[in-house]
Amino acid sequence: MIKPPLFLAALALVTSAGAQPAAPAASAPAAPAEPAAIAFKTVAEAKGSLEARDGNGTIVTHPDGWVVVNEPEASAQWSFVPAGHYAHPAVVRRVIQRARGGAVSVHVKALCDAPQEACARLVTEFEGLNDRIVQSVRARSRQGSTPR
Repeated sequence: MIKPPLFLAALALVTSAGAQPAAPAASAPAAPAEPAAIAFKTVAEAKGSLEARDGNGTIVTHPDGWVVVNEPEASAQWSFVPAGHYAHPAVVRRVIQRARGGAVSVHVKALCDAPQEACARLVTEFEGLNDRIVQSVRARSRQGSTPR
C-alpha cells in the first residue's frame, strides 16, 4: 500500500510548480505532452544515477523505507519501493504538469523488476493516488487559493 508521505510529497511538488501563463484569448488551452519513457534499463541503474545527482535535499528516505527523488526541473518525482514491498524492486516516475488553463495532470511511468502482476498493482495504486492529487488541486482552486 502506498503511504501518505508519498501523496504529500507529490502534492508539494504540484503546488511548488506554479501555474503556466494564461493562454491568449483566441486559443484553446493546450494539453501537456506525454512525458518520455524511463531511460534506465533497471531499477538499480535508475537509483544509482539519480542518487549521483543529489543536491539540496532532492533525495528523501521515509521511515517506512520509500526513497523519493525529486527532479524539480522536470516537475517529476521518482518513488523507489522499499525492500520487502510486494513490487520490489521498482520505481515509479510521476510527472506533474499544468495546462495553460491551470488544469493539473499526473503521468505515471514505472520500471519494475518484480513479477508483472505486482507491477500492474503498483501502477494502479499510484494512479489512484494521482487522482487524489488532481482532486486536491481542483478543490484548492475552487476555494480561490491558487496553488504555488
